[in-house]
Amino acid sequence: MDNGALTGDATIAAHQTTENDGGGNRGDHQFSDQDATSLISPGHQVAPKKKKRSRGKKSTALRGETALPRNRGTGFEEYFADPPMTPDEAAEEKLEIYADCLPFEERIQSCIRRFRARRRLQGDQVLYFDEYLFLGGIDTRGNAFSGLDTSDLKDLTPAQRREATVSDTVNGACGGDNRFYNGDDEHWSIDFSGVAAGLFSTSLGPLTGFEPERTECFISLVENFLRYVLLHEVCPEYKDDVESALQICGQARQEWPAVNRLMGGLPGCFNLAATELFSSVAASDWSFQSFSRPADFDPKTVFLAVCALSNEAFTLDHFVQGRVEEVEKQCHTLEVVRVERPSPSVLDKFAALRIEGIDCKIEPVGKVFFKQAMIEDDWETPNTPISSQGTTNTWVYLEDSLLANVLTGMKMDMTIVELNTGIRFIKTIQRIVPSFYTFLPQQMMRHYKPPRDDDRPAPSVDNPGAEERPFAE
Repeated sequence: MDNGALTGDATIAAHQTTENDGGGNRGDHQFSDQDATSLISPGHQVAPKKKKRSRGKKSTALRGETALPRNRGTGFEEYFADPPMTPDEAAEEKLEIYADCLPFEERIQSCIRRFRARRRLQGDQVLYFDEYLFLGGIDTRGNAFSGLDTSDLKDLTPAQRREATVSDTVNGACGGDNRFYNGDDEHWSIDFSGVAAGLFSTSLGPLTGFEPERTECFISLVENFLRYVLLHEVCPEYKDDVESALQICGQARQEWPAVNRLMGGLPGCFNLAATELFSSVAASDWSFQSFSRPADFDPKTVFLAVCALSNEAFTLDHFVQGRVEEVEKQCHTLEVVRVERPSPSVLDKFAALRIEGIDCKIEPVGKVFFKQAMIEDDWETPNTPISSQGTTNTWVYLEDSLLANVLTGMKMDMTIVELNTGIRFIKTIQRIVPSFYTFLPQQMMRHYKPPRDDDRPAPSVDNPGAEERPFAE
């Protein structure tokens, strides 16, 4: 009976346990872990229950009034839109942070700091944005004596913490470092489009290597900031200038790939043929490193075919008589004013051209017209005038595939050779820049160090080592 009683009790206990587990709150008797263990055979063990760790998630409200939800990304996604502001937040921006009565320096500084707090700059984006601000005359260096203790930041939301720790400084009232904007209207001007043009002219290539993904990231970052300025009405008095800067971003996205394709396709077969026939070709003088010379290239055939199909009868007559020669070679800086693509009739002529014994296909050519120009940089380069009838009459032949990448306003540093028959051709090209090219003097202030007083005597005839003596002691 004892065994039977134990069996019956165990059966009832197991039944009650099942009912409690399945029904949740059914049954008055509660079983402990020890009771449950005693009902199982000694050969089995029950693993201890693990408590779930809290991930410590915070709601968007706890992370800041205008903080981005974590599932919204970084703020630079293609279809990203800023979360709507409350009426109080909008009133605060309009009446306090970006109030019309505040000077521009204070408003733009608040805008930059809030932009950094509302966006998650990652990787190279920090470098790109710092470069943009530097060329705009804004100090992005951190101050070693302005740091905050971690205990001072623990009660802030992440959005407030980012805003409190940024170090961008916009000087005003003729103060601050001479390398940065100081509010002096005589030597500084507020120019959003000029800064964007200078940034994409001189910094885009060195920082991105013109890699498509990095280039797009760079341009999109600047666009995102400019749209932020417009959306929050930071400086409505410069609205047109900000919109012009956005157009510069579109031009950079279009023109730099065209410039790189043009530079990779030059000089073209006609200019190569003319150079080999009428000018000396030296390895140190040739600048077209990426151009591949066709295997069955015949310079004489290419030159005469282009002249024949382009109505250059005068040049053909002189060539037969052996009187075509170089009369002038100069380095010029020129700006494209007009591109003349080959007409349909000319295209048909080149398409129907067949030369016995020559398999090389000769491309149709058009004309590029130039005017005298200048490409500014941090070097003193005197400009050589064109000694011809007029600067607007300067033109060269280029293949139609190259003309597709030539845009009005592009500037080129190149060596042009003129023949005695009036034909000019490109011998070398040093550089090509887009139409929006701008050089900012701020570029030369990158490594500038302000002068300081020195008590050491200057070197003289009687004491030539005076300057080094303190170091020797």
